[in-house]
Amino acid sequence: MNAAAFASKHDIAATAADVSRIRSALDRFYAAVAAATPVADSYIQIHAGEAIRASFLQHNPLSGEGHGVALTLAEMPAAWPPKYCASVAYHLAPLLDEVLNS
Repeated sequence: MNAAAFASKHDIAATAADVSRIRSALDRFYAAVAAATPVADSYIQIHAGEAIRASFLQHNPLSGEGHGVALTLAEMPAAWPPKYCASVAYHLAPLLDEVLNS
Protein backbone atom coordinates (compact mmCIF):
# COMPACT_ATOMS: atom_id res chain seq x y z
CA MET A 1 0.00 0.00 0.00
CA ASN A 2 1.43 3.37 -0.97
CA ALA A 3 1.65 6.37 1.35
CA ALA A 4 -1.45 8.11 -0.04
CA ALA A 5 -3.58 4.98 0.32
CA PHE A 6 -2.29 4.40 3.86
CA ALA A 7 -3.07 8.00 4.83
CA SER A 8 -6.53 7.79 3.31
CA LYS A 9 -7.29 4.45 4.98
CA HIS A 10 -6.46 5.89 8.39
CA ASP A 11 -7.88 9.38 7.81
CA ILE A 12 -4.58 11.16 8.42
CA ALA A 13 -2.70 13.85 6.56
CA ALA A 14 0.69 12.26 6.01
CA THR A 15 3.60 12.53 3.62
CA ALA A 16 5.53 9.49 2.44
CA ALA A 17 8.12 10.22 5.14
CA ASP A 18 5.36 10.37 7.78
CA VAL A 19 3.95 7.03 6.65
CA SER A 20 7.42 5.51 6.75
CA ARG A 21 7.88 6.81 10.32
CA ILE A 22 4.45 5.47 11.35
CA ARG A 23 5.15 2.06 9.85
CA SER A 24 8.51 1.92 11.62
CA ALA A 25 6.87 2.79 14.94
CA LEU A 26 4.24 0.10 14.38
CA ASP A 27 6.93 -2.46 13.57
CA ARG A 28 8.77 -1.57 16.79
CA PHE A 29 5.56 -1.94 18.80
CA TYR A 30 4.66 -5.28 17.22
CA ALA A 31 8.20 -6.54 17.86
CA ALA A 32 7.97 -5.43 21.50
CA VAL A 33 4.65 -7.27 21.94
CA ALA A 34 6.09 -10.43 20.38
CA ALA A 35 9.15 -10.15 22.62
CA ALA A 36 6.96 -9.80 25.73
CA THR A 37 4.74 -12.73 24.75
CA PRO A 38 5.73 -14.88 21.77
CA VAL A 39 3.18 -15.01 18.96
CA ALA A 40 1.07 -18.16 19.29
CA ASP A 41 -2.45 -19.36 18.68
CA SER A 42 -3.41 -18.53 22.24
CA TYR A 43 -4.49 -15.62 24.39
CA ILE A 44 -1.96 -13.31 25.99
CA GLN A 45 -2.05 -13.59 29.76
CA ILE A 46 -3.36 -10.72 31.91
CA HIS A 47 0.03 -10.08 33.54
CA ALA A 48 1.49 -9.04 30.15
CA GLY A 49 -1.02 -6.21 29.72
CA GLU A 50 1.02 -3.52 31.42
CA ALA A 51 4.06 -4.28 29.26
CA ILE A 52 1.93 -4.15 26.11
CA ARG A 53 0.40 -0.79 27.07
CA ALA A 54 3.81 0.61 28.03
CA SER A 55 5.24 -0.51 24.69
CA PHE A 56 2.37 1.17 22.88
CA LEU A 57 2.89 4.43 24.76
CA GLN A 58 6.58 4.30 23.89
CA HIS A 59 6.00 3.54 20.20
CA ASN A 60 2.62 5.25 19.57
CA PRO A 61 2.76 6.22 15.89
CA LEU A 62 0.40 9.19 16.31
CA SER A 63 0.04 11.98 18.82
CA GLY A 64 -3.35 10.85 20.14
CA GLU A 65 -3.80 7.60 22.02
CA GLY A 66 -7.22 6.79 20.59
CA HIS A 67 -6.28 7.27 16.95
CA GLY A 68 -2.95 5.56 17.55
CA VAL A 69 -4.66 2.52 19.08
CA ALA A 70 -7.15 2.37 16.19
CA LEU A 71 -4.35 2.51 13.62
CA THR A 72 -2.31 -0.07 15.55
CA LEU A 73 -5.24 -2.48 15.69
CA ALA A 74 -6.07 -2.00 12.02
CA GLU A 75 -2.49 -2.71 10.93
CA MET A 76 -1.78 -5.77 13.10
CA PRO A 77 0.32 -8.35 11.26
CA ALA A 78 -1.82 -10.68 9.15
CA ALA A 79 0.25 -13.63 10.35
CA TRP A 80 -0.84 -13.14 13.95
CA PRO A 81 -3.51 -15.65 15.01
CA PRO A 82 -6.97 -14.29 15.91
CA LYS A 83 -6.68 -15.10 19.64
CA TYR A 84 -3.37 -13.24 19.83
CA CYS A 85 -4.81 -10.21 17.99
CA ALA A 86 -7.85 -10.21 20.27
CA SER A 87 -5.56 -10.24 23.28
CA VAL A 88 -3.58 -7.26 22.00
CA ALA A 89 -6.86 -5.40 21.44
CA TYR A 90 -8.01 -6.32 24.96
CA HIS A 91 -4.80 -5.04 26.53
CA LEU A 92 -4.89 -1.78 24.54
CA ALA A 93 -8.58 -1.15 25.32
CA PRO A 94 -7.90 0.81 28.54
CA LEU A 95 -6.09 3.41 26.45
CA LEU A 96 -9.40 4.14 24.71
CA ASP A 97 -11.11 5.14 27.97
CA GLU A 98 -10.62 8.88 27.44
CA VAL A 99 -11.89 8.63 23.87
CA LEU A 100 -15.06 6.85 24.93
CA ASN A 101 -15.69 9.01 27.99
CA SER A 102 -14.81 12.44 26.65
